[in-house]
Amino acid sequence: MFTNLTHHAGLTQAQHRALPGLSNTDLSALADQLLGRPRHAGSPAALAFGSHFHTATLEPHLFTPTNPHDPADEQARARAAALARRIRRQRYPRHVLYRGQAEQSYTATHDATGLTVKVRPDLLIDSPAGLRRTLVDFKTTSCRDLPQFLATVEQYGYDRQQALYADVLQAHRALLIAVQKNPPKNQEPAVWVVELTAEQLANGRRKYARLLRAHAEQATASQRPVPLLPTSPAPARLLAAA
Repeated sequence: MFTNLTHHAGLTQAQHRALPGLSNTDLSALADQLLGRPRHAGSPAALAFGSHFHTATLEPHLFTPTNPHDPADEQARARAAALARRIRRQRYPRHVLYRGQAEQSYTATHDATGLTVKVRPDLLIDSPAGLRRTLVDFKTTSCRDLPQFLATVEQYGYDRQQALYADVLQAHRALLIAVQKNPPKNQEPAVWVVELTAEQLANGRRKYARLLRAHAEQATASQRPVPLLPTSPAPARLLAAA
């Protein structure tokens, strides 16, 4: 359970990263550490492409489609813009993009550990009556078909991320909207809309709860005082000479 939900309106990505608290990315790094896996931060080009895609999709008014000083980056921007247009041509993604609030930052307190967490969902949509809340995350994928993409929900920790965001924001539905980066020859990129099941969210909830507990335990252990070694008694001859 989370309390003290606070909306930090108007923050940039850099300002969000500077907020105190644990992010989903921090939990991924902790999971890698605990499992002894190497941490793959992604190449600068891949990270830049992801940033271009999300800006073109969620905040097109902030997107710069060209970069004449860097041909490779300009090509990446053009590709990201094409995928964003592909998403907007689909009825449901276009609908949620019109209705949702994009890139809003929130912090909250995890009651069981007292830790502060921070989340920044791609889209958050409240029903007109305010009775239902839906969160949406946009993904690019190299998967060849929908079954392969569904397998990545657990493999890449999307279930954990969506469960964390849903619980912090008290959302009723958690959706993934994915677009193919590399469609079959002569075909348009597929766009898949996937709603996480209650079972997937429960599995993700168990994952993030374990990681938050592990982080809290590590923090507590690092604050414990180091016990002093027992002082050895002075040799007898030194005592006699004293």
